Amino acid sequence: MPARTKLSDTFCPLGRTAEFLGDRAVILILRELFFKSARFDAITRGTGLGPQLVSARLKMLEQHDVVERRPYQQRPLRYAYHLTPKGQDLFDILYVMRNWAEKWAYAPQEVEADYAVQYLHRGCGADVGTEIHCPQCGERLGFGTVKAVLSPALARERLAKQAV
Repeated sequence: MPARTKLSDTFCPLGRTAEFLGDRAVILILRELFFKSARFDAITRGTGLGPQLVSARLKMLEQHDVVERRPYQQRPLRYAYHLTPKGQDLFDILYVMRNWAEKWAYAPQEVEADYAVQYLHRGCGADVGTEIHCPQCGERLGFGTVKAVLSPALARERLAKQAV
């Protein structure tokens, strides 16, 4: 199999984004961080990925100033991972990916609720559906402006992962 072409030095912005976000593990880790999972074990459980892979991707995200480690325990020393402003800006990308998936990624028999993740606008409480502006007050939606409410099916799936 030929080696994968690196895109980190291309001038194309989509190529550079694909080089960075084109890894399933990175997207799943970012999802966990957006869902407020900050500790390594919670990120590992939530993604279903092995600890070595999660560790490697978190180090890469830290090197790229997307996340920062902050100690939450001294003995033994343990860190929590928090999104930097650069990482918070990735919310828009993942939110649009979620919106596409809510429309196109499910077969009709899989749908138990309107959405796997319902987002409510923190400012006015409106259900925003898959909009990028609040349909009630018009505010542009972004990191920190919405609250995620998991559907029963997704909540069951996440609980099952935590039990493992």
